[in-house]
Amino acid sequence: MANPARTLLGSIGSVPPLLAGALATLCYAGSFIAVRDVAGVVPPAAITFLRCAIAIVILYPLCRKSLHAQWPIIRRHWKFLALQGVLIIVCGNGIMFVGLQFTTAINGSLINSAEPVAIVAVAWLMFRDRLTGMQWAGVLVSLAGVVYLIARGDPDMLFNLDLNIGDVLVFISIICWAVYAVLMRRVPPELDRLNFLFAILVAGAIAVFPFWILENIYYLPTPITWTTAGVTGGLALFASILALLWWNRAVEGLGASRAGLLMHLIPVYTVILAVWLLNEEPFLFHAIGIGLIAIGIFLTTILKATSETPDS
Repeated sequence: MANPARTLLGSIGSVPPLLAGALATLCYAGSFIAVRDVAGVVPPAAITFLRCAIAIVILYPLCRKSLHAQWPIIRRHWKFLALQGVLIIVCGNGIMFVGLQFTTAINGSLINSAEPVAIVAVAWLMFRDRLTGMQWAGVLVSLAGVVYLIARGDPDMLFNLDLNIGDVLVFISIICWAVYAVLMRRVPPELDRLNFLFAILVAGAIAVFPFWILENIYYLPTPITWTTAGVTGGLALFASILALLWWNRAVEGLGASRAGLLMHLIPVYTVILAVWLLNEEPFLFHAIGIGLIAIGIFLTTILKATSETPDS
């Protein structure tokens, strides 16, 4: 007999691909808003660890039988799964959450919008994926946009190294996200995707646990409040589980290239939500920086995808 919760989760993840992609990116944008909103109240390691722990509790009843059946596969590939868990949970999400303690949700999401270009660059570094001259131009233009955002439109900040540490940390986090994304080609094809998600969440929770303990001792104890429960529970459900299901649905239905274009909805959603909910203010340097990143993305991904589309 099928697990009703797993069946419900499957039906939620089977919405039309375009809608699924829009919902996934909305969840990711919401995570910028949620983490920024509780900056200084709920510390970043607590958000990272508790988010993982709650997601694990939600997923385990759904995955228990298949986890047992696929345990030999998980044990055989445990080093790879552990690496992916550390990359996405600790280095990707965790470092980004620390960065959002110091920078705005708008700036963080705009820097994050360079992710497609970062993936292209990391794929070349790690696997020597071929890049055309146009793609290299796109990488450089997007990098210029990221640097412009980090400098907040003031070159003197670069020369004097007077940079916002939050922006730098968000940039480091997207490199870690890119490495994780590129390594996804190594995921064992026979491994159930919910089991893969469960495994990397467990690995990430184990890796971030010592940082959470140190955070409680030396920085800020985790507040036992409804705010903490709401933020970590919401991120566990929407960003860790539903967003992944919806994103996989978008990729399956639209293809990786077309689905990747939906990532550009993240800064759009984030700017709207940040102005509305956090009273953040967009500036001219935001527009210039995202413009440069958009041109770079067009040169590295959209133009390549268009050129590779067969004639009808």
